[in-house]
Amino acid sequence: MKLASKIIMFLVISIASANAQGTYKPAERVYNKTSDYVKSFFDGETPKKETVWVIGDLRDNINQVINGADSTPVRYRYWRKDNRTLWVLDSVARTMPITAGVVVEDGKILDISVLTYRETRGHEVQNRVHRAQYYGASITGKNTLDKPINGISGSTLSVNSMKRMARIALLLHNDVIKDE
Repeated sequence: MKLASKIIMFLVISIASANAQGTYKPAERVYNKTSDYVKSFFDGETPKKETVWVIGDLRDNINQVINGADSTPVRYRYWRKDNRTLWVLDSVARTMPITAGVVVEDGKILDISVLTYRETRGHEVQNRVHRAQYYGASITGKNTLDKPINGISGSTLSVNSMKRMARIALLLHNDVIKDE
């Protein structure tokens, strides 16, 4: 009888721990709300949200940048005033997406900021020193950044994710601006 109760207790604990293993979700680090980020780059106002559809050459270029890391969206939403566009993008680093805001003006990155970070490691990509490397960067004909971006030891996937979002924002900005 004691053996049967020990076996039942072992099975109950095993099942409970197996179920608990699949429920772990790292805490979200919210560095900035989207609405506050948008207002900070448009003189305290929020311009009307616009849409760009991902078709033709733009889709091919974005697929090249994503290279299977994320799925290609059908459209992107953005805010615009004159030659400045602001994009809020998501890209998976290791297992969870990073949400970043990218501000592009005249074909160059004016700002890139992590809005929400969900991974367990690699959060150093939100540090000002790392983000400053992107300022003034533009996209080349081969869909790469024209400036080298130094990695962060232990954060390679997060850095790659940030680079992808920077490149996508530049491609989208150039597509929106050329349509005028």
